[in-house]
Amino acid sequence: MKSFKIVLVGQPNAGKSTLFNVLSDIKAAAANFAGTSVRITQSAIQLDGRIFQLLDLPGTYSLNANDDAEKLTQKYLLSEKIDLIVNVVDSTLLARSLELTSELLELGRPMAIALNMQDEAEKRGLKIDHEKLEKALGVPVVPTSALHGKGVRQLMERCSRLLNTEPPPLPFFPYTAHIEALVQKLAAAMSEPSCGQNGSRRFYAIKAIENPSMVPENLRRPLEADAEAACSQIRDFHQRDCFESVAYERHHLAMKLSEEISEFVPRKTIHLHDRLDRFFLHPLFGRFILLAYFLGFYAAIFFAGNLFSRWLDPLLNRIPPLLVPLQKTSTFLWLTADGLWQGAAGSLGVVLPYFLPLIFLNAIFEDTGYLSRIAFLLDGLLHRIGLHGKSVAAFILGFGCTAPALYATRILENKRDRILSALLLPFIPCSARNAVIFALTAALAGPLWALVIYFFVLMVIAVTGKTISLFLEKPGGLIMEIPDLKVPSLRNALAGTGRKLREFAVTVIPLLLLGSMAMSWLGHLKIGARIDALSSPLISGVLGLPAQLGTTLVFGFFRKELIVVMAKQALGAASLALLPLTAGQAVVFLVFVTLYFPCFTTFMVMGREFGWKTAGASALLSIVVATLSAYLFKVLFLIF
Repeated sequence: MKSFKIVLVGQPNAGKSTLFNVLSDIKAAAANFAGTSVRITQSAIQLDGRIFQLLDLPGTYSLNANDDAEKLTQKYLLSEKIDLIVNVVDSTLLARSLELTSELLELGRPMAIALNMQDEAEKRGLKIDHEKLEKALGVPVVPTSALHGKGVRQLMERCSRLLNTEPPPLPFFPYTAHIEALVQKLAAAMSEPSCGQNGSRRFYAIKAIENPSMVPENLRRPLEADAEAACSQIRDFHQRDCFESVAYERHHLAMKLSEEISEFVPRKTIHLHDRLDRFFLHPLFGRFILLAYFLGFYAAIFFAGNLFSRWLDPLLNRIPPLLVPLQKTSTFLWLTADGLWQGAAGSLGVVLPYFLPLIFLNAIFEDTGYLSRIAFLLDGLLHRIGLHGKSVAAFILGFGCTAPALYATRILENKRDRILSALLLPFIPCSARNAVIFALTAALAGPLWALVIYFFVLMVIAVTGKTISLFLEKPGGLIMEIPDLKVPSLRNALAGTGRKLREFAVTVIPLLLLGSMAMSWLGHLKIGARIDALSSPLISGVLGLPAQLGTTLVFGFFRKELIVVMAKQALGAASLALLPLTAGQAVVFLVFVTLYFPCFTTFMVMGREFGWKTAGASALLSIVVATLSAYLFKVLFLIF
């Protein structure tokens, strides 16, 4: 039986990824921030006994792509075999969303529309006649609220029926008479697009005037002279360039259609999120709220992490006595079992207690829409270090994992901003390094030092960014959407937390177990001592730390969580609180761990996304910055 391919297309923050999550068993990143989806996500879904391939394409405002994420969507729509396009439309921004809809209709592919966030539109007093819109567009239109799963099944049932029948020809919306005549003339003279080229003759005729670079050479060359003549007529007649003239046509059609199918019911009160934004976006109060949020965020993680640790410790302490007899019976079994247990105890008793509240609170946070407000508030500050507020999206994602944060730089419009963001992102403490920071400061230095380290990291990012930007052109201005505030979905937060925990169990815990076992055997075979001797000039000589920590830093390249687990083994401590480190040494160690070489996954992603020279430069930069920063703390502790 044929498996149909359905693609979700829409403008950023229209709810595509949320709809994808509801429909599929693979969960895409779904945050309330424009541009979260920067990769194509695919899943097989089943409806009425049939299998459909569902794809979530990155958000795009137009098929005239400006950034890498939009180019990915443009390339897929124009070159891949597609059975049905589902255009996810933001009902609260109907007129703007319909501009993309009109462009997608020009492709001539079978299409359906998910009129998403219908409930939000109604709260604002906007009533949309979806049946009238369906009649005007000639394609199925289904009101949905993907966040709550409303209308989703009806949407898929309409899609299924559409795929089972011969789709009717799509209507087209005529442009202004003068432009329309030129478009029809070019379309009539144009040959049919060849195999592997999606799009109708009308679509490519419009692009020949609007954006010739999108027209395949075999279609463009025979009509170059006619297209240039048509564009010249448009410039003379309308007194604006051809790209702007076509954009104006789509804007006019979208506004006209929006007015015909919707009406506003005056509201007697100001919506709650509008009242809240008076405080969240206020130049003074907004920054106080931002500071209070981050303090509360990390205080909650410390409190919850310590609570979990105290609860788990008595349970975990019952296991080591059971392994002691192996020490006398078999060296192999003892080293293997002890190493595996040290890894398991570190995973469950040290890393997990802080990792769990971190990912849960982060999932709640991403769903609220507050991320965009942080970007707005920090735009001025980031401009001073050579970036703009839109980079905040990648930086916030970096607190979870640096690898997807690097992909998130695709929402930045120019290469200069992407590379600078990529060089700074490895300094952001990811969830693994956050767990290390929380665990070691809680055990050895106190929670105040965690705040000091985070503040210092921000200073490092600012100074490093400013220094690098001196050799680059100035950043562009910030143009971004501020989505509505939303009450976070507990179901989505728990689902996201569950995904992260499964990933932790499948990818992280095995590495922690194997790394801990390897550490046990390396110590027995004296190989760890050789590694420690090679790294001793840096670890002991420069930073003033025990030489045995050298091996842990090498293993930390693969997973940063290995550092806190293997430090106990390397220094022969029964618990973190018994590590033979002073508070000052613990802070110096943490500063180095937070800033030094990114993990293996980050290094590979950066190499693929930005080139291996950039990845190598990032690695070298991080080691230099980490060494200088840790040495600075060492000197300060010696002085004071």
